[in-house]
This record gives sequence, structure tokens and C-alpha cells, in this order.
Amino acid sequence: MESSRRIDVVIAGAGPAGLATALFLVKNRPSLAGRIVAIEKSAHPRFKVCAGGLIPKTMLALDELGIALDVPKVEVIRGEAATPVGGVDLSRGGEVLATVIRRDLFDSMLARTASEAGVEIVERSRVLDIVQDASGVDVSTEHGIFDAQILVGADGSGSRVRRAVFGARKETIGRALMTDIAVDPERTPEFTERRYRFDFRCVSRRINGYSWSFPCLIGGAPHLNLGIYDQRPREFVETGGEQSRMIAELVAAFPEIPLDGLKRHATQWQSFPIRWFDAGDSYASGRVILAGDAAGVDPLMGEGISCAFEHGKLAANAICKFLDGDSGALRAYDRALHEGAAGKKLSKLAFAARHFYSPHHRLFFRIAGISRRAQEIGVDWYNGARHLDEVPTRRLIARWARAVLSREPVR
Repeated sequence: MESSRRIDVVIAGAGPAGLATALFLVKNRPSLAGRIVAIEKSAHPRFKVCAGGLIPKTMLALDELGIALDVPKVEVIRGEAATPVGGVDLSRGGEVLATVIRRDLFDSMLARTASEAGVEIVERSRVLDIVQDASGVDVSTEHGIFDAQILVGADGSGSRVRRAVFGARKETIGRALMTDIAVDPERTPEFTERRYRFDFRCVSRRINGYSWSFPCLIGGAPHLNLGIYDQRPREFVETGGEQSRMIAELVAAFPEIPLDGLKRHATQWQSFPIRWFDAGDSYASGRVILAGDAAGVDPLMGEGISCAFEHGKLAANAICKFLDGDSGALRAYDRALHEGAAGKKLSKLAFAARHFYSPHHRLFFRIAGISRRAQEIGVDWYNGARHLDEVPTRRLIARWARAVLSREPVR
């Protein structure tokens, strides 16, 4: 029988959720350095299909961890959204709305920081089997067996840990499709005005999502990252069917961008699943917990990086308590993902998705466009600016009402 190696924590996945968990763990408990192993099926710098937008909530988490963002980036200070009932200005007076990075470089930065802090990352290794009992979790991998006290499943939307321990539900899997195109920054509004663009008009044609255009840098060269998200794809065929329909909607959203010629070249497009939050899911079972995409991200926009850091912080706190003898700490983590600030935010976004992506979507887009101040506080709340997304709902509504009635700034 193959011998096992005993450690405290195994983390399946060395992306933002897994690495955030590890980084918060060693920050909270330096003695865990050398006692945490992250299993990664690929190797950094790993290619990752993702738009790479870091909202202010994520930047606050990086600050809390003491991590300087030292990768190429584009800071976006203006935003616009086209909806079935008109346009919306998402700008917030020159404040940064998103910092756009490339995920291969960002994840590599996190991996390097984690390694320097004492986290062991075992790359090019897959989780093969999971067996847990009252005393621990045996995690079989391509590089041996790890006998851990806790396993964190942070291995993405198609999580092996989730399938093995929690089941294989597919009802909450969305789909995104994206491509990158080189542009002249002097003639591209996304660069000259430092803005991103969203287009929700595809909702009227039964795509439950939106198209996007983000400025980004690839190898130092200006590009646009363009994509489309469908929360509930009915069918997906790599070279036809739903993919063709999504590409056609993306081309229609940005007719001035030379995308039409890419329609016939499936290799130019990258597709990826997005598991979104469902309040009916469980995130802890025995000594196994889920985090990040494996648990579920924002259902409305499909944004997952801020969720990864939020889950990582909560998971680290729960793990430290569990290692200190609190047997209910992991169950409390599950409750926090349902009832805490992060869970409540995702529940609100799930509520919004059900309405904005419903047959009555025009009514809800019209309501959202009535008040400029409501839009401002909505943008700040979504972005987690100054931790506004952690403010209780009643206080948030009261703040908005005062701003509207007194004509004072929302802040």
C-alpha cells in the first residue's frame, strides 16, 4: 500500500480561491507554513480563460494580504451598459471601477507569493480519489496520498472535489465565450477613455446574460477582451449550435469591432463553464469544504475573482478554528456562505438574475434606469467599494433614500 504524507490542509486547485485560502491561513496562523499543500492539475503560468476584471472588493482583499499588484494592468474609470430599454452610465467620478489583468500572470503572482510564505504547490497533479472519516481526509493524487485534517475544494466550476463529495448537479452551470483582438489604443474608446462596455440587449433574444468589451494588455500590446455570458445555456456545441448563436450576438453588440471574420474560426474563441451560486447548495461535508468557482459565483454577471477571495478568507478563519478544536467551525463556514455578507450578496444577485433575465426583463431594466443615484449606489455595492456590500440592507436602503430625498451625494 502506498504510504501517505500527513499534513494539516490540502487545497485542490491553485487558482485565486485556493491560493487566497492558503494566504489567509498563513497570515492568520504563521505556524501553518509547511503544513499546507495545494494540488494543481496544470502549472503556473497556466492559461486561464477569464476576462480578468478585478473589482475594488478584490483590491481590498489584496491590500489586506499585503500583496502589491505587480502585473501589467489597465485601470478602468468609465463604464457603460446598453440595455433593452436604453443606455446606462456606470462611471463613478473618476474612481477605478475595475483593474483588468491577465489571469496567467495574476495567478502566477499569487502562486509565487504563496510559495514564499511557505505554501507547497504540487503542480501537474490531479486529485484521483477522496476518502474521509472522523479522523481526517485521505486525498489520492498523481503525486501520492496526502492524509490531511481538512480538504478545500477550490478546483473550479467542474470541481472534482464537488463531484466526489457533494454530487454532480449541472443545473447551475452557465457558459461564457471570449476572444482577444489587437487594437490601436489611440483609436479605441476602451483605451482613450479607460472604459469598459456591457451590452444586455441579447436578453431580449433569450440569452440570459450580456456581452462585454474590456481593455487589456497581452505581452504589453493593447487588446480588447470580448466575450458573452449566458447564465442558462440551453445547448452548447463547440463548433455550432449555441456557440454560433452566442458569437452572432457578440458581433451584433459591437458592430464597429472586426469580429465578423472570426465567426468561421472556432479556434479563435475560448469557451468555459461558470458555476453560479445557488442557495440550495451545501459547501461543507465532514472535513471537506468548497470555495470559489467550485462553490458558485455571482449569477448575474458571472464574476468570480472577488468571490474567490471572500471564500478564501472565510475558509481560512473556519479552518483555524477547526484546528483549534472547534468541531462546528466548518458547518459555520457553510452557514456563512449562505447567511453571511458574502452569501447575502450572492443571494441578492441571484434574485436580480431571475428578474433581469426573465420574460419581464424590460420592466426591471426600466426600473433600474429610473434613478441615477440608485445606479450609483448599485455600482458601489456591486463593486464592494469601501466594503459597502457588507452594510446591512436596511442601512443601505436608508442611505440611498437620504441621498435621493436630500439630493446629497450617495457617499
